[in-house]
Amino acid sequence: MPTLLVWFQLAFSLESANNGKAFLFSHVVNIVQGTKVDKMMITGMHTVSYIYCKDCGELLGWKYVRAFDGSQKYKEGKFVLENFKIVKGNW
Repeated sequence: MPTLLVWFQLAFSLESANNGKAFLFSHVVNIVQGTKVDKMMITGMHTVSYIYCKDCGELLGWKYVRAFDGSQKYKEGKFVLENFKIVKGNW
């Protein structure tokens, strides 16, 4: 599996995602975004765009495009990557 380079501007650690622990990032690189979809999540309704590896096309997580609940607005424009998809490199 190709290595995804992540520009580590970690915003928050999330408690869980689809497959366990995940992290919220301000910036990621080497990804492509899918179409926007409205999705009901544990924290309420959000518009998200799934993100994929630019090289292999593997699903990596999602980008929060819009949060419908005011208390969740801090997530807008940020990216969620699931922990098991992140590989520690030379850092």
